[in-house]
Amino acid sequence: MARKILHRNCGIMLIALVLVAGIRSGMFFDGDIYGVGVGFGVLLLLMMGTKRHGGIQGQEIDGIGMMPGLVNLDKGLRVVLGCICGMILMYVLHAIGRPLSLEGTMKEIILWGSYGSFAAVAWRICRTGDGLRMMQVAWHLMGAVLCGSALLAVYGLLELPYGIYHTADADISATGARLGGLLQYPNTFGAVMAAFLLERLFALPSVLRTRTGTLRAAAALLPLLPYTAALLLTESRGAWLAAALACAAGFAQERRAFAPLLVAAAAPLASAALLYRQLAEAKLAPAVLPGLLWLAGLWAGGVLAGLLLCRWRHSGGSRRRYAAPGALGAAALLAAAAGAVILHQVQDRTLGGAATLSARRLMYSDAWQLARSSLWLGRGGETWRQSYLAIQSQPYVGAEVHSGYMDILLNTGVIGLLLVLVLVSFMVAGLIAVSSRLMPAAFVLIGHAAVDFDWSFGLVWLLLLWLTVMGFAAASGREVQNGPDTAQRRKPFKIEKKLLAVYEGNRGNRPIQSLPLLRVTAIVLLAGWVLLAAALGISEVKERGAASEPPGRQITLLQSSLRWSPANTEAALSLADWLPPSQRIPLLMQSLVYAPNHPGLSWKLAEAYSLRGESEEAAAWYIAAIDQDRFNDVKHTRAVLKLASLADWHRTAGDSARSVEAARAGLEILKRYRSLAAGLHEMKHLRNDREFDLSVLAVRQANRLEKTLNGGTRKHAARQPMKADILALR
Repeated sequence: MARKILHRNCGIMLIALVLVAGIRSGMFFDGDIYGVGVGFGVLLLLMMGTKRHGGIQGQEIDGIGMMPGLVNLDKGLRVVLGCICGMILMYVLHAIGRPLSLEGTMKEIILWGSYGSFAAVAWRICRTGDGLRMMQVAWHLMGAVLCGSALLAVYGLLELPYGIYHTADADISATGARLGGLLQYPNTFGAVMAAFLLERLFALPSVLRTRTGTLRAAAALLPLLPYTAALLLTESRGAWLAAALACAAGFAQERRAFAPLLVAAAAPLASAALLYRQLAEAKLAPAVLPGLLWLAGLWAGGVLAGLLLCRWRHSGGSRRRYAAPGALGAAALLAAAAGAVILHQVQDRTLGGAATLSARRLMYSDAWQLARSSLWLGRGGETWRQSYLAIQSQPYVGAEVHSGYMDILLNTGVIGLLLVLVLVSFMVAGLIAVSSRLMPAAFVLIGHAAVDFDWSFGLVWLLLLWLTVMGFAAASGREVQNGPDTAQRRKPFKIEKKLLAVYEGNRGNRPIQSLPLLRVTAIVLLAGWVLLAAALGISEVKERGAASEPPGRQITLLQSSLRWSPANTEAALSLADWLPPSQRIPLLMQSLVYAPNHPGLSWKLAEAYSLRGESEEAAAWYIAAIDQDRFNDVKHTRAVLKLASLADWHRTAGDSARSVEAARAGLEILKRYRSLAAGLHEMKHLRNDREFDLSVLAVRQANRLEKTLNGGTRKHAARQPMKADILALR
């Protein structure tokens, strides 16, 4: 009884944590990652700390009791956790070495540890029939929260900052508004809504093929409209395509499900298309009362029409032979009409969008060139974020690489990418092997991550693991309930008699998992991981809290933030603004050890040295900062201005040599600035999202710098070129 209560309480806490992850922007921001990660780690520690009975746990199924075995479920857990632990090890090796960002690398360690903790706890909970049902109910609750909050925000009933993205760019939105929901990003939100929609869609055959009451059938059809409407309102072409491919894969797995699914779902999907058109024309800001009435009418009409089509398909009497083809034909017409409505609404965006695609091609090309520099092992967490400003071939905007697989390749190289491919392939293959209806939902999340940065949202990985655990546990439960013959028929999960005999014979032995030393080691490592997540989380909270405090309190909080996490570059940058240059420079130098290619740190150092009048060091760091942010015309212009001012200041002070060096450095930066701007103007297909151009203010400094340079060289012999000094200082 105590064990049952423990499992139930752990299940409730796990569900609460995942709901928090969904509500908090899908675990995209650092503070949410650390907080939720600590919760997962503490929950796993709680479960590991309890007394473990037997080497292999049983599973409780209604009417069966505790069943031994389920070896394949444990085998699946070992594969999943093995791949996750491999990823953690990759990032640990980077953290020990010299990654581009120690903070980003530690964040990835916390993220992958969170995934492993969630998978382990969810696996344990789903081993019981009650636990599996709890996780299934929680899945529906998560979908209702994500979809319901987004639609309530559309109707103005819920204040959801950044939940709706407005734009006048037709390449980005055909209607001027896109739905991002709690995730605040329409493309990823579309993929998540597609996963929830496909899970409900492929659950229909099991409900409708039985003698189901009207209320239960209506309840099964009820979620289709909101999920479909939310998916359509994101206007994510990638999510739509991924959903279509996943749906086709689902029908290929269950060929006989196509006709009943089309008949049942056509009417709700057609109603969703009409709702989408109405909301899109209102730019996601409909009149509240008429809009809600329209929603209620379409929702009820879609469900009732779906029920009528299902009843028509199964009707008897003299026209029985014509009932099924007639219902199928009517459903096909409804589906075709819905498709026509959708395509008419977004035809310009569907057939166009060449600018968006060209930006992706540029980004992928630059990312591949960056990946080649460390192809096998990568360069640690946040490689793209730390590097893209320095290596981008054109001034596009993209702090995320827009491909989860490419991001993994950049961070952990080919080895890490292979681990992830093994993990996702095992998930999909396992769900296919057990004929799980959850396969299409998992497939859409895996597929869409190839063309967008879905995996930067921790929630997406949690949903993927959630689907896998439920699919494997439900399949194992069916095999136990249907008897050994069913298990024998499923070859990928067949349990041979010899294996059972060995298991029964060794039941009294203590397996390796229960060895005290191994258990203690695992608990110690997990506790260390929890403490690391807590320290990073406290640092993040203090750094964010400092923004709303008075100056004196801000300095105290930022210093405390850096004590908890010296690698917190944002805290260092914020603190540097409050310190005099003599204290600012050592702080920034120390922070640069943890993020050597951070453009913000180099820029702050250049500014600090310029305030101290140290023109040589300032010039070196200005050039370093510009090299790390090539297409920033503000930095180019300010660097030229500051060096011109330093040159004048040195000349006034009578130091002609330093004045000449500062002027020479300013002219060198201006020359490179001109060359970079001219090169962009010569490109035929330029992607200039950052509006990079040669500024008039920078050009005006040319005569000023040349006058200083010529005046100084008449009195002093020229030194070696400033470039050599810059390289030496760097």
